[in-house]
Amino acid sequence: MLVKLAVLCLTATVCWAGFGTCPAPKTQSGFDLDKFMGTWYELEATPGKDSLTKCSTYVLEKKEKRKAALLHKYISPVTGKVKSSFSEISTPKSSEPAQLLVSPLKGTIMSRKWNLWVIDTDYETYAITYTCHQVLLNFYEEARILSRTKTLDDKKKMDIYAIMNKNNLPQKSLIEIDQQ
Repeated sequence: MLVKLAVLCLTATVCWAGFGTCPAPKTQSGFDLDKFMGTWYELEATPGKDSLTKCSTYVLEKKEKRKAALLHKYISPVTGKVKSSFSEISTPKSSEPAQLLVSPLKGTIMSRKWNLWVIDTDYETYAITYTCHQVLLNFYEEARILSRTKTLDDKKKMDIYAIMNKNNLPQKSLIEIDQQ
């Protein structure tokens, strides 16, 4: 059992975890999925397989009420080629619209559903997202800073870090994602 957990940690390249269940940080009040549509550049992320990529971009397109299509494009660190994955995003609970559920399309490598919570966004400049994966009696967290542009000024970054700190989100381990 411990060997399986160790292998999982190594293959995921993230194993900062906690014992117990995933924390439940406060999500964006009054979140509007329609305003969240469009292109988002991943500027910083906690260590994980996605933090090794370059030019990581998320494109959201409205499908129907409380649902959107998600295209994740990035440059593979292994091959140097552009890769992409497709998913569907939904808001399962109308009372918690910022607690999104990502459902990869059938036939993709990672076919299990996972949560994607929007902690804070102004819809026009930045977004802070949070994901937590439960693995047996442990959990590991991922946080991302997204932007509508490929860079953010230092003042905006400091404001974002303050929001992350207030919400006890992992920020010290954030890695810059190369958008060049």
